[in-house]
Amino acid sequence: MTERDGLTKIDMGVSRVYRVLVIAVLGLCLATAVAQAQTGGYARPELLAETEWLAQRLTDPQVRIVDLRAEDAYRRGHIPGAVHLSPHQLKDPDNEVYVIAPDRFARLMGDLGIGNDTTVVGYDDQGGLFAARLWWVLEYYGHAQAKVLNGGWNKWVQEKRPVTAAVPHPQPVAFAVKPDPTKLSLVDDLLTHLKRPDVVILDARSPGEYSGFDVRARRGGHIPGAVNLEWVRNLTTDAVKTFRPAAELRKMYEGAGITTDKEIITYCQTGVRAAHALFTLRLLGYDRVRNYDGSWQEWGNRPDLPIAR
Repeated sequence: MTERDGLTKIDMGVSRVYRVLVIAVLGLCLATAVAQAQTGGYARPELLAETEWLAQRLTDPQVRIVDLRAEDAYRRGHIPGAVHLSPHQLKDPDNEVYVIAPDRFARLMGDLGIGNDTTVVGYDDQGGLFAARLWWVLEYYGHAQAKVLNGGWNKWVQEKRPVTAAVPHPQPVAFAVKPDPTKLSLVDDLLTHLKRPDVVILDARSPGEYSGFDVRARRGGHIPGAVNLEWVRNLTTDAVKTFRPAAELRKMYEGAGITTDKEIITYCQTGVRAAHALFTLRLLGYDRVRNYDGSWQEWGNRPDLPIAR
């Protein structure tokens, strides 16, 4: 065999290896694309429950479905097995500026048949607004097994899935709480973060509230330096109101300077819309996100705190 023949065989071998590598890389890219399509491209798709997923688990004793719509709507019809919870119950009745106290929350969850091993799926008819609030309170109190039903009641009904007026009466169980202070921002925390370049304050209210035109406290305006992205922009504009694709949401948030390398503190009027914004960011893979639960209800009513318009 000549030297030329030897080199030709080596070249052919390298070429075969190259082709195998190219095919392997293309296969990996295709598998990744398929996986992203199946999960919507979200970094944490497990935080969302799709209607088909829930429909297959209506009788699962480890799943507790929670309806956060108005009580009269719940009485007229709801997802089979769902218990009702008023969103107002997630605030402290003695001081509604703050989240419900730990002992009360433990009792509330236990009475709904929610234990520490229960997967909780919340839904409403407002694009997940109140379901995300429940999700955040559960996360704050150390319960990670919680989901928001994507599209909620609107999507469930549109797909003609089963509904019932029968009210379940679950057996009360024990629910232990473990508050996580990294999930909550208090007013003093926020004051120390106002001018830090590695912190973004996200105002999830409407542009009118942010500008001070729509006043819902003693004072109108916003927290100095806050970025305004109204919570409804997380959702599609149709009647169903599901979460927008991950790529669109990432582009929106990153375009506003809200990036994963920064700590994000969300707020609104009462901490509810802020919880929806926080949930969306967690869905996208943001880990350093906190909810200023006192929100404008506290900040706007305190004359000693700075505001901007």
